[in-house]
Amino acid sequence: MKERLARDGGSPVWTGGWPEWPQTGPATEKTLLDTLHSGRWAISGNWTGRQPRESELAEAFAEFTGARWCVPVDHGSSALFIALHTSGVKPGDEVIVPGLTWVACASVVARAGATPVLVDIDPRTLCLDPDAVAAAITPSTTAILAVHLYSAMADMDRLQALADRHGLALIEDAAQAYGATWRGRGAGSLGIAGAFSAQQGKALTAGEGGLFVTSDPQVRERAEMMRGDGRRYGPGPHMPGRPDLEEVDQVQGWNMHLSEFQSALLLDGLSRLGEQNRRRAAAAQTLDKLLAEEGDLEPIEPYPGNDTRAYYHYAIRLREGAFAGRSAAVVSEALSQELGYWIHPPYRPLDSHPLYDPRRLPGVAESNRATALDPTRFELPVAHRESARTILLHHPMLLGSQRQLEAVVEAFAKVRRCADDLPQEDDG
Repeated sequence: MKERLARDGGSPVWTGGWPEWPQTGPATEKTLLDTLHSGRWAISGNWTGRQPRESELAEAFAEFTGARWCVPVDHGSSALFIALHTSGVKPGDEVIVPGLTWVACASVVARAGATPVLVDIDPRTLCLDPDAVAAAITPSTTAILAVHLYSAMADMDRLQALADRHGLALIEDAAQAYGATWRGRGAGSLGIAGAFSAQQGKALTAGEGGLFVTSDPQVRERAEMMRGDGRRYGPGPHMPGRPDLEEVDQVQGWNMHLSEFQSALLLDGLSRLGEQNRRRAAAAQTLDKLLAEEGDLEPIEPYPGNDTRAYYHYAIRLREGAFAGRSAAVVSEALSQELGYWIHPPYRPLDSHPLYDPRRLPGVAESNRATALDPTRFELPVAHRESARTILLHHPMLLGSQRQLEAVVEAFAKVRRCADDLPQEDDG
């Protein structure tokens, strides 16, 4: 009897489920209950005589990354917004952004009044191509946004050299790189500022949230005031019933505070992150070895400086002609049916992403900014080619058992054997 794919009514390879995400630990519930009854649910709340959870989180996360300071915020895009403003990006400036990344990396630049300049990626890592960055620098460029994507870091040596040579700010989006290192230094701590997202799918999560890190004292001071409507922690004396924030007439800020409940969840998750990262890395090494044995699948190739990898997604690429020449989207859909978990290609490149067109911002279409903000003016051939051949497994799958990892390998093998039965184009 001919073998049938699960998508065609055959028996799936795996029906045993996958690790849930987010995860909790033995102290999670107690931590939240303590916060519930603490009398303080936000840093703008009344002083209680106890260090705020948010302040505890800032100290712990700065130590985790190796940066001097952390400023918790409400979202990862808020951390990026603050990074742009505190590093000197002004309306009308240009900021270089990778063409393959989540839309917020570029849209937040436009929201700050600057122009996102989309550049192509290095096919080995899916991160910014330093040569493309060098070619895109103009007298209007003020910053480079280095996004550490999926499971690899951008080339921080070459990007920092470019930034130094041209007097640019180098900002890191490390939302997908919790615990990754470059020559022993933590992701997020190498540039003038680093931004992390704590959205539900991230390796450290509070459902939503963000973390801004820096080792520059002036950047840190401005960042704290920007996320607090111009307020910052005051020197005291504190008294019950009064917030321990002081109003400072230096910075126009916005309310980007993280709640005490979110801070408690992030502190709790941070206690497990190191062990989870080690398990993910070991699982990824196993998959790299087993999936590449047939010669038609190609793992990511991190730069030598990326001495510790962190996995938001595990990425594997289809070589030319592999799986009967089917696209990553088609192969991913078949794998999803075999494993009972969503497996998918990367983000769409930003020159054609349906969620990214800053010309739709209020007032832009009628202004002289419309042409500069047109994402279709950029050419991203490598981003399109690599996104069409890359398959992603979300990081909770890497926390599974040895048997679950074997099921992943078996699913790839089955789809390979039955590849001629797959549609030529994604029909989902």
